Order: sequence, then C-alpha cells, then structure tokens
Amino acid sequence: MVFEAAKSVRLIEAFATAIPLRDVPAYLCATQNQVEILYRVDLLQPLIPRTGRGSVRHVVFARSHLEELLNKVTELPVLDETTAGEFHPISYACQRGAGRFEDLFADVLDGKVQGFRRFDKVGIGAIEVDVRSLIAMKKSA
Repeated sequence: MVFEAAKSVRLIEAFATAIPLRDVPAYLCATQNQVEILYRVDLLQPLIPRTGRGSVRHVVFARSHLEELLNKVTELPVLDETTAGEFHPISYACQRGAGRFEDLFADVLDGKVQGFRRFDKVGIGAIEVDVRSLIAMKKSA
C-alpha cells in the first residue's frame, strides 16, 4: 500500500497531540454537559468519525480542531465594563429561556446573535450575551 506522505504526517501529528473526550471540557473551559452537547450535534468533531468501527470507545479530538473553535471565541468583541451588567454567560441565558445551548452557541459564533467575551476568562465560559434581548426576541418570534 502507498500513502501520501503529506496527509499521513498531518494525521500522525493529529493523533500525537489528540485530546481525549474527558479532557475537552478543561481545554475549552466548558462544562462536561456543554461538551457532550456540542459533540452530539457535531459542532465538535472527533478525529475518527463515529460511524467507524471502534470509534466510540476512544473518542479523541484533534488539538487543531479545538484551537479553531477557541479562536472563533477569541474573535468575539471584548465586553465593555460599562455594559457588563446587562450581559450574562451563555449557560445562564439558556437556563433563562434564551434557547438551547447548541443553537445559541452556533448563532453567536456565526454572528447571528450578538455575543461578547469577557477579557478575564477564556473559552466557552467567556462568552456572554444579552439575556433580556434574546428572550424578548424569542417571544416576538
């Protein structure tokens, strides 16, 4: 069998630096439940697709894939301290009826919902949204 070297090296590097599912919450600064939700709806893609034989046993994620997700979060505008009181973490917004976590998270990253990040936090835990406006928008829809 012949393998293309460029593709093989990238795959080997991805496996060498892969992060197991149990360590992803700490890496993304998210809760275990949030990571499981993102994994279930395919926003977090494992190195080996779930349809593969034995793929469910040792779920690992490429560090580069997780870094791309974190980079999207760091591209969000920093929350201004003067308006910080109006904004809350994305998990709080979901608990208050702003929508499902996976939908709200995807909408913030896509720019459909205005989201900010706290300068003193990193990862998913740094994302903040205006809960009142989200709930009002949902009620009017």
